[in-house]
Amino acid sequence: MPPVFAHGRLRLYLLKLLDEAPRHGYEVIRLLEERFQGLYAPSAGTVYPRLAKLEAEGLVTHTTEGGRKVYAITDAGRAELADRSGELADLELEIRDSV
Repeated sequence: MPPVFAHGRLRLYLLKLLDEAPRHGYEVIRLLEERFQGLYAPSAGTVYPRLAKLEAEGLVTHTTEGGRKVYAITDAGRAELADRSGELADLELEIRDSV
């Protein structure tokens, strides 16, 4: 089975989810599973390292609430989303078509 997200596209979709609202990692996993109607749910081992990389690149930041890291997009993250808006639109179409 081919990967659900091609290289760099999960990163883009994580930024999109965090642009909608600040979220903790488990919520991101749950939302991805919902949007794929249960057909895809990334593991914690997939999502958390990518969130950490986005944070290291200054695209997201986190606060700790109730023992959980809550991630929020930064202005730099929003700028990347804007720069890749066409790619994001294509990705969202592919997701809709796949479920």
